[in-house]
Amino acid sequence: MTQKHITRRSYLLHTAAVLALILIALVALNLIFSRVTSARWDLTADAQFTLSPATQKLLESLQDRIRIKVFLSPDLPAPDNTLRQRLNDLLAEFEAKAHGKLTFELIEPQSQTDEEVAKGFGLRKVAVSQRDESQRTLRLVFKGMTVIYRDAAETIPELRATDNFEYLIAKSIVNLTAPAQKSVAVLNGFGGLAESNILVESMQTVFAEVFGKRVSVTTAGITDNCTLSTPADALVVLNISRELTPCARYAIEQAVFHGTSLAVFQNPTQGDLLQPDQPRFNIDTKLNEILENAGVQLNADLLLDRMHNIVGTQFTEDSKVPVSLPALPIITALDKSNPITQNLSAIVMPFSGTLSIDDARIASNHAEISRLAISSSSAVARPSGGDIQIEALQSPRTDEIPGPHTLIVALQTPQRSHFTRDTLPPGADAQNFTDSTNRARYLIVPTGDFLFSNKLIGYSDEFARLGIHLFVNGIEWLIQDDALIEIRNRTLPQMFTNPTSDVRKRIILLNVAGVPCLVLICFAALRCMRRRRRTKIRRQFENNPANSPAKPLN
Repeated sequence: MTQKHITRRSYLLHTAAVLALILIALVALNLIFSRVTSARWDLTADAQFTLSPATQKLLESLQDRIRIKVFLSPDLPAPDNTLRQRLNDLLAEFEAKAHGKLTFELIEPQSQTDEEVAKGFGLRKVAVSQRDESQRTLRLVFKGMTVIYRDAAETIPELRATDNFEYLIAKSIVNLTAPAQKSVAVLNGFGGLAESNILVESMQTVFAEVFGKRVSVTTAGITDNCTLSTPADALVVLNISRELTPCARYAIEQAVFHGTSLAVFQNPTQGDLLQPDQPRFNIDTKLNEILENAGVQLNADLLLDRMHNIVGTQFTEDSKVPVSLPALPIITALDKSNPITQNLSAIVMPFSGTLSIDDARIASNHAEISRLAISSSSAVARPSGGDIQIEALQSPRTDEIPGPHTLIVALQTPQRSHFTRDTLPPGADAQNFTDSTNRARYLIVPTGDFLFSNKLIGYSDEFARLGIHLFVNGIEWLIQDDALIEIRNRTLPQMFTNPTSDVRKRIILLNVAGVPCLVLICFAALRCMRRRRRTKIRRQFENNPANSPAKPLN
């Protein structure tokens, strides 16, 4: 059998080919790792840098093209200097998930024409602080965005480094593509905060910030023929102070039966906000007559938690002393699977009552119920009203019912009317009476004092913001327009966390040792190949010395 003759030229060509392959591999590895080091390691608690399923579903449902124009002046000072890269990366993800239905453009308005285009979309320059070598100055810049759909546009006049950009963009898309505006009405005519225009104005401001033009806020009273004066997608009952008349109960129930969702935020007791140490008195609003057939009842009690509560300050003649405030319990047992409470770490429920759940009725109704908040086992419920001095609340009583207690529920249920055609209130139209519904929708919270801070009782702005977050999420769920809750929840409160020590060690090991190890592996493989090659050549020459070259191969 003829042995294959291996020349020095073929050996050198083989070696050169192997070296070329190693060089190509190293270049490829360098490109890969250069991309990895510039990528975002998404180490946040809930994947802040990944589009949420709600956003992806929204983009997949687009019927027409969305165009986004971002106007950012060049050389923005910190922290706005990161806006361009962050928005470019995020909008690239939006574009990829929209499958051709979304495009974006980042514009640096430097010419007069560019500035006129920006102003045409409603954008105006905003002042930013900028420091040079000797002084701090104010500079007027563009840093806004407009989202365009068909012949309509929604503008975000100022982008901030702390903004949740995914939410802002998704909200603008929903506002432009939503088929109809939703309405929320606050029940008035029965005392409480709803009698003040300040409440509605505050809600309008908050809702405009959160929902844009998608949700309107107004008030609703009860007409002489027992209907709501203003039809609404959701009706809010907020700490009313007078008993609901039969006509009002009928109007609310019938509105629910015809598709209006109902939010109840009602303390079992009333007190003087300016004199929080004065006794609180019980009030029966007759709301339970609306809720009874749904299987939920507001209890006339006061929730106290002497272990998990806000710590306030009591002033004495000589000093100030920290004191436990058991009537301001901190609730941490929240349903994280429900969009209303999924991202709240805790809420405070001042002077709250508790809820009773009729499990048998819930089961017979085939209702969908979510217990959104439950007190700790250290909490107790005592009959409400009377002395609320700190010393009195800190002292246990024999009539207290130990916890845990249900505090907030979201409910969708079939329900029968509390009325019959023979018991309709005077003025009600019997022809429009509906005796049942397949889907009544409720959010029930046994306190209405959590929306506004009250430093006199130790309820700070920070706790009030958590209450507002719960309120806004609840309203969005009630109007069955909860696509944005998940997105907004990702930053309320902010959930960025530092990577664990194990994760940091893995990243450091990858960055420091990854590439060198791969290079060593390549050279080890080359060395093995060369050894095998030499062994093969040596054996060939040993078997056939006549083919031995004049000079040994190196």
